[in-house]
Amino acid sequence: MKIHHDSEIDYLSIDFSDEIEAKSEYKDGIIVRYNKKGNIVGIDITDSMKLFASSSLMTLQEACEFLNISESTMRRKIKANKVKFSKEGKDYRFKKSDIIKLAA
Repeated sequence: MKIHHDSEIDYLSIDFSDEIEAKSEYKDGIIVRYNKKGNIVGIDITDSMKLFASSSLMTLQEACEFLNISESTMRRKIKANKVKFSKEGKDYRFKKSDIIKLAA
């Protein structure tokens, strides 16, 4: 999986595979790209920071799924101060915008 964020035009691209795109669909600022068989090969998000800059928070599990990393890898990033977080009791919470920046 490859993730690229172009901050100049605020465009986020997530490639799930290196397959060639055969068609795409656009709705509400999100482009879903498909291969010939109809499988998703990638997603593009226009105005990505606006979409992810909301005050809503991600859980540890949601952040790990988005980044495609294990919880232990994310905990190492937390200990190394590579990602901003808050805590609700024992649970970690992350701003979506911070997770996007980490992915980029």
